[in-house]
Amino acid sequence: MGELKKEQEVVTPMVHPAPFKKQKKKKEWLKRLRFKKREKTRKKQVRKEKVLRQTPSVLPFLQIHEDHILMKNGVMDILQITTKDLYSMNDGDLQFMLLSQARLLRSYFPAFKEVALNFPANTEKQKAYWLRKKEKTIDPLRLQFIERKLFEMDYLEKERTNREFFLFLYADTPQQLHDQKKQFIRAMQQTFPLEELPIEKKKDVLFVMNNQNSKL
Repeated sequence: MGELKKEQEVVTPMVHPAPFKKQKKKKEWLKRLRFKKREKTRKKQVRKEKVLRQTPSVLPFLQIHEDHILMKNGVMDILQITTKDLYSMNDGDLQFMLLSQARLLRSYFPAFKEVALNFPANTEKQKAYWLRKKEKTIDPLRLQFIERKLFEMDYLEKERTNREFFLFLYADTPQQLHDQKKQFIRAMQQTFPLEELPIEKKKDVLFVMNNQNSKL
């Protein structure tokens, strides 16, 4: 018998992609993602800087002093108007107040503005009173009543607001502003007395005016 010739099989090698190529692709994808995040953070920072730079150019206030507020054009000051219960007055008192206000408006020519704002209720005096009572009380029923009162005071400060009225006076110089304040205070002494405000209260008024969606 002749020798059987074995057929030689041609084996083609299996080619697998190199693992470092996948790693390169992953690294490139991560680099792109990091680059995009950096671009977003840079854009946010630039936007914030623009807002901060525009704020001083929009607001007219420069400095706050004890007796006046320095503006870009002139000076101003804020006084608080003491309100009264008009519904409890008789017709004679109402007519007197109306005539007094009309006389003031006819005699006063410089610029001014009356502003009404909502401020959180201030119950510090009431809370101080009940805290003093709490220190001197031993009766558990009385203590329970005092705790209830303190809870009500905290609730009023958080949830309720008071309507307060302010008078804005404007002038070219601090001396003119001082004279106008004296005239206004003297003219409104018998109708709606004016009170001078500390610096912190003036800052709160300006903050509420320019940030009406925020709370103090």
